[in-house]
Amino acid sequence: MLRESIESFVAPNYTRVKRNGEAYHETIHYITKKLKGLVFDYKQTKLLSDLSIPPTELQTLRLIRDEIDHNIRRYHGYSIKGSIGAHYKQVGVTKGIFEHMIPASTIRDLLLAEKIDAYQACNMPTCLLSKENDALLRKQGWASTTPDIYNFWKRYQKLNGKFQTHDGKTVLMYKWTLDNHFDYFG
Repeated sequence: MLRESIESFVAPNYTRVKRNGEAYHETIHYITKKLKGLVFDYKQTKLLSDLSIPPTELQTLRLIRDEIDHNIRRYHGYSIKGSIGAHYKQVGVTKGIFEHMIPASTIRDLLLAEKIDAYQACNMPTCLLSKENDALLRKQGWASTTPDIYNFWKRYQKLNGKFQTHDGKTVLMYKWTLDNHFDYFG
């Protein structure tokens, strides 16, 4: 039965999607809706888990967090990296490391704590950084953490180089906060 079913399978020919404003709009709409649903599922599962002694559903909670991570990274990869390259870039770097200026796991946890909304989670700051500065961040212990979420540039203060927005505006690291980021990028 399985053999006949597999042998009669014809692979679908999907229509190729072009990167454009409509595709990016569809992506943010779909991902934010998905993230809102995952936050709801997480809270419901956590509530049930908290009522049980010992807690249950720990793997389900882990899987939901993984799915949130995947959706945030998918959005950043498609709509940020694939569109503007990164929100910010180190001056003079054209092929560098694309990185989350606030670690993706922190973004996920902020979303789950409802400190940011799904749209903000999708549009948290990203940066194109030289390999050398990426190595310096790791050496300083900032690979998956940050000293200050709101003043996200603090993580970069000991790096070599200057930074600008993707469209060329110079960034004064000591003045640029998360509010400035969202004011600039919407």
